[in-house]
Amino acid sequence: MNVLYIMDGCSVCAQAMHHLNQKEIEYKLVNILEENSARKDLKDLIGEVHTPVLVNDKGIWKGGEILEV
Repeated sequence: MNVLYIMDGCSVCAQAMHHLNQKEIEYKLVNILEENSARKDLKDLIGEVHTPVLVNDKGIWKGGEILEV
């Protein structure tokens, strides 16, 4: 399962969602401003709180890297 961490007002997050939708890649959307535990999850995963981040069983992509998926 793909999980995309985003936050409101993030233009790169919007680009990432658009890219994944265009590629018809399904994902679970997690807004770190709405889900308090998501910030801790990101800190545990990548050592920082950063958006967008795409996570699946194959890897972790941050920021513009998601546009290469």
